[in-house]
Amino acid sequence: MASTGITNGTLIAIYKDVSGTLTKIANASSNDFSITKDMIETTNKDSAGAKEYIAGEYGYTMSVEGMFEEDGSVGSAISWKEILTDLIAGTSVTIVMTSNVSGDIKLSGSAFFSDLNLTAPRNDVATFTASIQGTGALTVSTITP
Repeated sequence: MASTGITNGTLIAIYKDVSGTLTKIANASSNDFSITKDMIETTNKDSAGAKEYIAGEYGYTMSVEGMFEEDGSVGSAISWKEILTDLIAGTSVTIVMTSNVSGDIKLSGSAFFSDLNLTAPRNDVATFTASIQGTGALTVSTITP
């Protein structure tokens, strides 16, 4: 059954599709989705002093931040090292953002990991951030049982 009411952000995660299995990015504490549409200006002398636009192409990005953990200890989740490997290789991956609850929204598409940071402060938890650049069409669907 689809989620109702205001959604607890803890439910929504970013997954990498690994051979048809949604595999969560390990130890994520926050994730973001952003979509933008280019606006093409069509203002001309007949625009009566007001700018005019038509819609152009769109693009999307996702990002994730979390706590760093060595590759061998994250189990079946996607590790920081796996993200690093995909980024260096320029591997196109299928990325999904969802609560993974039947009936809830599922955002998916091909993407590249475009940025990866590791922060290791003194006397604190090591953290990471990763940026994901969508390529091609974004699919908006729902989770099915």
